[in-house]
Amino acid sequence: MISDFGFRISDLHGLSPARVMGWKFKIQKSIFKIFLPIILLLTLAACGKEGPPLPPEIRIAERTGDLTADQEGEVAVLRWSYPSMTTAGKALAEVEAIEVWRATLPKGQEPPPPMTPQDRALQRQLLEAQGEIIQRLDPPEIEAATRGQFLVYRDDLTRWRQGVAVDPETAVMWYGVRTICCRKRESELSNVVRLLPTRPPDPPTGLELAAGAQGIDVRWQAVPKTSVLVERSPDGAVWTSVTEQAVTGGEWRDGQADQGRAWSYRLRSVASLEGGGQVIGDPSEPVRIEHPDTYPPPIPEEVVCLPEGETVRVRWRLVPGAANYEVARRFGGKPAEVLGSDLTSVEFTDGEPPLGNTTYLVVARDAVGNTSGSAECSVVMGAVP
Repeated sequence: MISDFGFRISDLHGLSPARVMGWKFKIQKSIFKIFLPIILLLTLAACGKEGPPLPPEIRIAERTGDLTADQEGEVAVLRWSYPSMTTAGKALAEVEAIEVWRATLPKGQEPPPPMTPQDRALQRQLLEAQGEIIQRLDPPEIEAATRGQFLVYRDDLTRWRQGVAVDPETAVMWYGVRTICCRKRESELSNVVRLLPTRPPDPPTGLELAAGAQGIDVRWQAVPKTSVLVERSPDGAVWTSVTEQAVTGGEWRDGQADQGRAWSYRLRSVASLEGGGQVIGDPSEPVRIEHPDTYPPPIPEEVVCLPEGETVRVRWRLVPGAANYEVARRFGGKPAEVLGSDLTSVEFTDGEPPLGNTTYLVVARDAVGNTSGSAECSVVMGAVP
């Protein structure tokens, strides 16, 4: 039988493996010579072929969805998260500007609260149709309004009352914000928040302060139907709210005020607004108090004496607020002898305990030298055989 390559198949019988492999090599080489030009032609034909053009990425800031509005005295305070994402879910590199929108509506003409996404979309359209941009925040203003991860804008209600066309006593205010980025591209308008301007509540009365080892107790008499914000200042000029939320009742303890200095406190009444939000009243007159660091740390607990051969190991539990410890030994009716002071560990080893009944005393000391009462343990040591 003759193969396609011009030799007899029977000629393969009796050939050595090396020769057969040689025939195989020649056959593969011939096929390679035939198909190489075709492979090169197809490769060159596909090289550089243009596919359909990709659409350019259009970057737009994601719509703000957490805008809130509260009234603080005669100021409307808007707060929302700093814009950080695009609608495609990518990081927003730069914010060019932020628009603050406001609309004033007669309370009787206000639509009902939105219940569906379509209702909220119509609410945003109404704000754009009847409202106006009251402030454009450019980069310098954005930086000044930044508070950590949030932006805060304050709208003067006194000025608003002077220029509003409707009766301010029967008007409701709508607010929204819009982010501009990426070559002046505008985001959708944010969620719309509602504020019903209200006369701020009077401040609480009867502010009293009392300093103690556990903190400063603040007491007051609240205005009916209000809660209270507590503010603290080290110098009477810069104030910080020390209650995350307004508190109810007539007292609160500030356990975070550092000892060894004076602090000023003042209070604000907080009333809930119809339809959501709150109005924060003007602050009360401040009261100042000294908070000296004269309070010792607690007495050490779980003090135990452990005889270990010819030594005694004394252990106790870590004392909150303690900077170091002191261990003393009392034996034979004699005054206590200090064995170790300024100890930072919660154990001490007496390498030469006397024979007989011995008492060990442990005290804690804070950073300014206030010393706790002593805690004791006893052990009876005998001669080691």
